[in-house]
Amino acid sequence: MNAKVMRSRVMKMIPLITMMIWGSMYVASRVVLQSMPALLLLFLRFSISGALLLGIGKMKGLRMIRKEDFKELLVIAFFGYFISNGALLLGIQYSNASFSSLLNALSPILISVFAFFLLKERMNRRQLIALLIAVAGAFMIIGNPGESVTLTGVALCTASLVLWSFIVIRIKRLTDKYDPIVVTGASMALAAVPALPSALVWMHVTGETAVISPGLLLPLGYVCVVCTAFAHLLWNKALSEEDATRCAAFYPFQPLTSMAMGILFLGEDCSMKFMMGMVLILFSILIRQMHFHHSQLRPAAA
Repeated sequence: MNAKVMRSRVMKMIPLITMMIWGSMYVASRVVLQSMPALLLLFLRFSISGALLLGIGKMKGLRMIRKEDFKELLVIAFFGYFISNGALLLGIQYSNASFSSLLNALSPILISVFAFFLLKERMNRRQLIALLIAVAGAFMIIGNPGESVTLTGVALCTASLVLWSFIVIRIKRLTDKYDPIVVTGASMALAAVPALPSALVWMHVTGETAVISPGLLLPLGYVCVVCTAFAHLLWNKALSEEDATRCAAFYPFQPLTSMAMGILFLGEDCSMKFMMGMVLILFSILIRQMHFHHSQLRPAAA
């Protein structure tokens, strides 16, 4: 196996690794959110990650975002990172985490639709079947969203889903011109600007406070550095080299990882629906990997 094929296979796995990290964030965030409001955590995630990534970009001498592309960066930062993530947090508050995860499982379909119209990407029959199987598996894992779902929660979660799926396409376009380190770091740094006053207003209105103890530093660092800076960098790197549709196909692994870690670390029940959903998601990935393997073995045209 030559280096080019090996690198291509590694790139194929980056979206999967990203989704597993994002899935683990739900478990780590439960620990952190017991001591601080969600919007304050959002500010810490973006400010720490933005400073870290931009610092790395400066050290590597990477080209920063030019003036003519700054408007596009503002759109990604405000609507993709700040509004979308904020709407998701509030949507969970007005419904529940299961319902939010259920809508999030639709991301591959919506991203594929945007990619079809805006990036002219296409899916073959095997990719479409694998995508539908994975989404079905995610739905089965999450199960019944419960009775606490409100119209406000539905609206907020849906807005978050649509905004993020659309912004993914904008991120892909910008990473075609700039290094993903710069795009990710600059987007998060800008998103942290409105996140701070929003967190302060929220704390003033609700009376919530933040208590950061030594025991909170490890999970807080994991959420801010690994789940935010590193995972978003991986995601944007994958978008810069792969079709958005292919990257989105791994989204169902996010609720799978979240539920699996909930079972292992939080003592949650493992139902038959979870096992069946896990099998469907793994089967969908197998279908896609078989397609990739055959395409690598197919002889080149003379």
